[in-house]
Amino acid sequence: MTASYTHPPWRMELYINEMDKRFPPNIIGLRDNYPVATCGGLDEATDEANGRLIAAAPELLAACEAVVVALLEDQPSHKQSEATLNAVQLCRAARIKAVK
Repeated sequence: MTASYTHPPWRMELYINEMDKRFPPNIIGLRDNYPVATCGGLDEATDEANGRLIAAAPELLAACEAVVVALLEDQPSHKQSEATLNAVQLCRAARIKAVK
């Protein structure tokens, strides 16, 4: 069974209070303004990099799905190269991890 998740798109928000204290980035679902994740714990640069990656996750998943279709379904009669099959395997593994 696949759990539901906050529908994309997502955005990263950075909060800075009146004392110029930065808070860890929050990832927010734009459709319903629901918080998806908070990225904190290491340092500001790493937290923001993690936030950007998480905010891009729905688009990355869609890209993986499109790659599999493009590589396998657009040319079904051609023998696939090892690089193509490896790319498909990586995309499928990422998808399984994302929707488990």
